[in-house]
Amino acid sequence: MVSVGAAHFISTEAEELVDQQERDLIEHCQAGDAEAMGRIVRLYQNQVYNIAFGMLGNAEDAQDITQDVFLLVWEKIGQFKFKSRFSTWLYRVATNMCINEKNRRQRQQTSPTEMDDSQAWTPIDSRTPEKEVLLVEQQEILHAALAQLKHDYRKILILREMENLSYDELAEVLNCSVGRVKSRLHEARLSLRKVLKQKDW
Repeated sequence: MVSVGAAHFISTEAEELVDQQERDLIEHCQAGDAEAMGRIVRLYQNQVYNIAFGMLGNAEDAQDITQDVFLLVWEKIGQFKFKSRFSTWLYRVATNMCINEKNRRQRQQTSPTEMDDSQAWTPIDSRTPEKEVLLVEQQEILHAALAQLKHDYRKILILREMENLSYDELAEVLNCSVGRVKSRLHEARLSLRKVLKQKDW
């Protein structure tokens, strides 16, 4: 029987091994290794797509942004200094590109809040079977409700509820304090509940 202390040590050791493997991959990318970049893409493409789809509400746009994110990461990965987790840095790039795309689209459209209702918000990689079932049943409702939230609220809900980022990780991605993360997340949840209640969903 493994003691709690030993189990924690094994878990920590495994996390450090994963972190070291990821660091090695990133350093290879920084040295111009395209194959290492391909492995980074395979590791994170689903998460980036889910963020883009949740924020943009359109599968084609999400696919385009996902490709653009990794092209930019490949171009800028030399700037990554290992001061945060790579996933945090990547999510910040992804969310910023989504915001830029939404702003560009808003300048072009008569109705800046219009979204493509033909696409349901279905993440590629659901975390559990229970969550997957829930998403399948409620995806249209959730998508319609999220579309009515301002993008700051939509972004923090996607990162917290779908990508399971911690408060510290959210603070890094959103470039604000943990206290502000908690208050913004609370505001976002209240706003979502208000929309759902108004629509009697």
